[in-house]
Amino acid sequence: MRILLIGDYSGLHSALKKGLMQHAAVEEVVLIGDGDKFKDFQVDVSIRPTLAYSRGGVFVRKAIHKVFGWDIAELEVGWRAQQQLKKKKDFDVVQLINDRPIQTLAFWERRILKRLFNQNKKVFLLSCGIDVFGLQYLMAHPEELSLLQPLLANPQLRAQYGYVDVYRQKGVIQTQQMIVEHCVGIIASDVDYVNPNKTHSKYLGLIPHPVVLESIPPLELLPLDCVRIFLGINRGNYHQKGIVYFEEALQQIQLKYGTEVEVIIAEQMSYQTYKKVQATAHIVLDQVFSKDQGYNALEAMARGQVVFTGASKEFLAYYTLQEDEVCIEAKPNVAYLVDKLSFLIDTKSRIHEIGQRAQAFVREVHDCQTIAKQYVTIWESKK
Repeated sequence: MRILLIGDYSGLHSALKKGLMQHAAVEEVVLIGDGDKFKDFQVDVSIRPTLAYSRGGVFVRKAIHKVFGWDIAELEVGWRAQQQLKKKKDFDVVQLINDRPIQTLAFWERRILKRLFNQNKKVFLLSCGIDVFGLQYLMAHPEELSLLQPLLANPQLRAQYGYVDVYRQKGVIQTQQMIVEHCVGIIASDVDYVNPNKTHSKYLGLIPHPVVLESIPPLELLPLDCVRIFLGINRGNYHQKGIVYFEEALQQIQLKYGTEVEVIIAEQMSYQTYKKVQATAHIVLDQVFSKDQGYNALEAMARGQVVFTGASKEFLAYYTLQEDEVCIEAKPNVAYLVDKLSFLIDTKSRIHEIGQRAQAFVREVHDCQTIAKQYVTIWESKK
């Protein structure tokens, strides 16, 4: 089986490729993408803009965007993708990371994808990150827990959600419709993406996010004399992740516990430095507005850290888990977060207990080799 993976999001396709390469039925796997931008995940064929991101290119890019409102980096991505994808033929499976896998101009994306579909075999679509179906569903169900809730509560945050508005555009919707019509199946990558897709005739179910466990060291029972709590801040998704709730909770925790806790706040670090600093903590504060865990949370859980993240009732039911069994559900409620953190600091033995269960859960459910087998089974089942 020859497999072509287009695009990446939080390292999903990067981790999946590592699992697929160890599968007996897989002959070749090629990953094409931009490395998920600053995260710089490894790809086989890069379509990352270089001219637009050069020193002179950035100046021109900003000027053109200010005047005309469009990004010349998208043109460069489209050109690079077109040059590379026209060479990719006769793959048994093509999998798109979502319904905008290349992220160029919509009409050009359709043109590139049509050619790709015509010269390869089965196409599958991942529901991963924000997409057309997801946005339409969440706008129709504002009560649903999602990254849109801060915007729905405060429309003044519109500027922070520009990347979401892309999926309202007529051209992007047309691209999505073309992909859905051509693909043989839609796969959800975690619980957050089930509801928007579950009624569609091509929905094939959920396959959990793969994690490369061999790169994560085994659990170390770190001394708990001083509980270290980690919070990573990215201003680009500050509101979407509910960071403000974590910040306010940490202020109260520091006042309450003083030297019993050490708060580590990471901002404006390289991704690799960020990961190293995160690995030194006992507790990781990940995100509020999600039902399930993303890659950063899963990596931390695999290390045996206690993670405050998505752990909704739907997640617990799907995996037959109890509340606080493998992670702590992060809610947009400062008093709740303070109570949960206080319990862990006052009852330190629970930190290691939850961490050990978290590690076992990720190894059982998310190992990239196990996940690769699930993908191959689904791919082979569809004609």
